[in-house]
Amino acid sequence: MQNPSTHSKIQPTMKQPHDNWARFYDFVYEQTFGSFYINLTPVTIKSIREIQPQGTIIDFGAGTGRLTFPLAEHGYSVIAVEKSNGMVEEFKRKLANYNFDIEMHNCSICDFNNGMADLAIALFTVLTYSTTEDELSKNIKNICDHIKPNGYFFFDLPNPGFFNVGSLINIKSARFKRNVELTSNNENNVYTYKEKCSGNYNEQDFYYEDEFSIRYWDLNTLENILSKNGFKDTLKIFNQFNATGSTYKLYQKQ
Repeated sequence: MQNPSTHSKIQPTMKQPHDNWARFYDFVYEQTFGSFYINLTPVTIKSIREIQPQGTIIDFGAGTGRLTFPLAEHGYSVIAVEKSNGMVEEFKRKLANYNFDIEMHNCSICDFNNGMADLAIALFTVLTYSTTEDELSKNIKNICDHIKPNGYFFFDLPNPGFFNVGSLINIKSARFKRNVELTSNNENNVYTYKEKCSGNYNEQDFYYEDEFSIRYWDLNTLENILSKNGFKDTLKIFNQFNATGSTYKLYQKQ
């Protein structure tokens, strides 16, 4: 394998979601959801292998590499795209432990401009970070532009219930506390995500707060945008993800 490469052509300058807790991101989700979160990764990888047994995958919203690294281990050529500087730094730290030639592009989805894929993925609520229809349309168009003819786009959208519970997470234990609230902005299905978390990671205490906007997108709206960009619903059903609170969809580029 060649030496790993990181591309920082378009560096986001504004603070991004997860920037200040990327170092603890994996730990926080493992503490929050336990074996369910840990098992979600192999279930997702198995589903991806059934969709696209080999080839090139672009992982949009790659985060710290939860899916990127296992995909590389299964022989895929993987291109990672992540907007958060903090997440990219954690990705690079983890990448140093592997001998993979993975391209990491530190940019937004719509600014990515490098490489074509057999399959693009935007998983774990990535599309909800697009808060306007114009932004979502630009992101979808750019995703389409980087998928080969007859290639696939695999993504998930949180169900309405995800946005209506108000208090998403409220954990209080001796060594870990996490509170996540979603508040409606009463405009275009946009919500404010607020989080406070503290705990002990690798024998060091930590505390962080995070706040950003996300949006509920209904499938009809997204279907229209996808159709305009040459995507067609494969109608494949992914019952293995029913417990995640999201709907997983697979579209094919025509």
